[in-house]
Amino acid sequence: MNVVFFKVDHPPHEKINPVHFYLKSVKLIRDNDVIADLGDLKVTSLPYYSFTMVPTGFGKIEYTVENRSQLRIECTAGYIKTGEYLVATPTGELIMPFNALTGLWTVNKSEKRAIDIQEFVNRKYLLLGPVRNINRGASVY
Repeated sequence: MNVVFFKVDHPPHEKINPVHFYLKSVKLIRDNDVIADLGDLKVTSLPYYSFTMVPTGFGKIEYTVENRSQLRIECTAGYIKTGEYLVATPTGELIMPFNALTGLWTVNKSEKRAIDIQEFVNRKYLLLGPVRNINRGASVY
């Protein structure tokens, strides 16, 4: 399994504070096949992320949307990259490193214990978004 994302954000030169719009019938596509149907998405803040697991594959992830927002927004889709992510767990939120080459999540940095995507799902973890790098003000995307 691969973890893919769909991201909605404003262009880098614009800052849109309050937002409220819907994207209808969002679908992720790889090699002309629908691999994930995200449905209608309600966006209330930017950047907005949606993550889903899809069968393993290496083709480019693309997306389709039935409508466009009246706002100037940018949408992107792809595989999640190596980096740190905020993860909701049954016991609270954690920052967990992800290695895109191995597909493993590091649960505990000091013990270097890693889990695969299937165990990530079995533990009822939920990917919330990338951790921003405070030094540069940029996300891991």
